[in-house]
Amino acid sequence: MEESRPLHIGFEIKQTSRLIKKAIDRSAAVQCASQMTGTHIWILKYLQENSGKEIFQKDIERQFGINRSSATGLLQLMEKNGLICREEVPYDARLKRIVMTEKAISLEASVRREIDRAEERISRGFSEEELQTLVQMLSRIRENLSQGG
Repeated sequence: MEESRPLHIGFEIKQTSRLIKKAIDRSAAVQCASQMTGTHIWILKYLQENSGKEIFQKDIERQFGINRSSATGLLQLMEKNGLICREEVPYDARLKRIVMTEKAISLEASVRREIDRAEERISRGFSEEELQTLVQMLSRIRENLSQGG
């Protein structure tokens, strides 16, 4: 009897992630916004969805599962490109909240459309139940990996 080929779930997720990033990075809105990447789009979407809250670098690190140095680099580039600014908060001089600039706000509608288009392409052909199952499975994979050894 022939042995079944082992599943390489990590590889499949990596390849899928690469294709999603590629699709968003080459979208019209990203091309128009100087040096904006797909990751910048996701961060702006997060900031927009949480516009009534104070968002700090630690929130970005936690939300996107990235380390401090990666978050610092991303946010510094976004600041340099005029997408965000960091503002002091009156109750703690060490903290700087992250705020979208007027430039980022003006790009927000096109950014949201690009994300919606990408999501539509990703979910094409799946039932609502299948999508919910997929999200649950991916969430479980993240939990498994974040628990370590």
